[in-house]
Amino acid sequence: MDLLALNDYINRAVYGEWMMLVFILVGLYLSLRTGFVQFGRLGTALRETLGAIRERFLSFGGQITPFQAAMVAVSATIGTGHIIGMVGAVVLGGPGALLWMWIAYLVGMATKFAEAVLAVHFRRQYTDGSVLGGPMVYIRYGLGPRMAWLAALFALFTAIAAFGIGNLSQAGAVGAALAQEFDLPPAITGLLVALLVGVLLAGGIRSVARFAQMVVPLKLVLFLVAILPLLLMHLQNLPAALALIVSSALSFQAAAGGVAGAAVSLGLAEILKAGVGRGIFANEAGLGSAAIAHAQAQVDHPVRQGFWGLTEMLLSLTVTTLMALTFIASGLWQSYLGGDRVEAARALFAEHPLGVALLGLLLAVFALGTMVSWGFYGEEGAAYLFGEGIRWPYRLTFATFAFVGPLGGLAALTSVADTLNGLMAIPNLIALLALGGLVGRLVREFFSGMPWQPPQEED
Repeated sequence: MDLLALNDYINRAVYGEWMMLVFILVGLYLSLRTGFVQFGRLGTALRETLGAIRERFLSFGGQITPFQAAMVAVSATIGTGHIIGMVGAVVLGGPGALLWMWIAYLVGMATKFAEAVLAVHFRRQYTDGSVLGGPMVYIRYGLGPRMAWLAALFALFTAIAAFGIGNLSQAGAVGAALAQEFDLPPAITGLLVALLVGVLLAGGIRSVARFAQMVVPLKLVLFLVAILPLLLMHLQNLPAALALIVSSALSFQAAAGGVAGAAVSLGLAEILKAGVGRGIFANEAGLGSAAIAHAQAQVDHPVRQGFWGLTEMLLSLTVTTLMALTFIASGLWQSYLGGDRVEAARALFAEHPLGVALLGLLLAVFALGTMVSWGFYGEEGAAYLFGEGIRWPYRLTFATFAFVGPLGGLAALTSVADTLNGLMAIPNLIALLALGGLVGRLVREFFSGMPWQPPQEED
């Protein structure tokens, strides 16, 4: 078996049904440990995060505000997968996939909450004000020195995976969208993307955070401009679309599909993989990537940043739901069931008053935000492994790959990086299981008014 064949085998395993079940079970375990914080404390979370109170925590460690930390995470999470990926989920699994995606999100909210809590609790703050945090840190200091190898694996997977999910695939999407819709040469796109990403990463987390807090609102406004007219055009079909989502998910059958409109039966595995799989890898709960951003927050208690993790998930859920619901209500899914997701998305946006060009612009903005945040994630993983001296070489390499992405090629590296992105979850999920009791204790202490006691630092 050659290396690429081995990679394909591992890829199928880490993105397969059994791994999805592990994600769900870990989410359920953390839900129990936290008293189902995503339901019982959701009102508190929204008041804490959306109530304009974050300024009072600015003196408590970290380098950026809790809001900025959440925006870095949201910018990384809400990418092209929320547009093309959601259309793909319906194309592969029919309307019923959306219901299983909702379940994956609701369970995953506890996972994302726990990741943010642990990221703040175990982060390392140095005398120069810099912060290092994320799964590699809470694995190392939460599970002890004997599990340092597991932390190193997570950091290694992150540093390399960032070149795939956070760079080549995103830059390729930008290049393809701008070339197809605006006839912009890929080399020009690559140069512009590389310059933007390179300059932002050169400024460190504060520069990345300032960009994120600008680009996320831009993403959301642009998304609403893109999706609301389409949703209004098919508003009368929404009740039927919602009923179809439930019936298809429970009967494991798509109502119709294919050019001829023939009835199509889908197996449980197909629907679950399309829905749960898209939910897991769209919100990144369990992968641990967002925890790297949340660790940077200036906050007085880990649970407060956990609330931002819940809000982050709600935002991601809203975008994915609106995208999939609009596609189902349009009826186009019947013609594209089992077909090409990009062509299906183009067919949907062809109905928009502004035309398909809007899809190209939307994909470009979504991808650029993801690239910058993932560049920071990868850099943090590399810094954990090799020290501060690796930062500039990593940034330059990342910017170089951003230039190459729109030109195409490097498919083998992209495939390997995609596999490593899935493998990131394994060390992180192990740590979440081991530290779930601590998360529950921190939640109870927060609501009982007890002050937070950071763990004692060790070398």
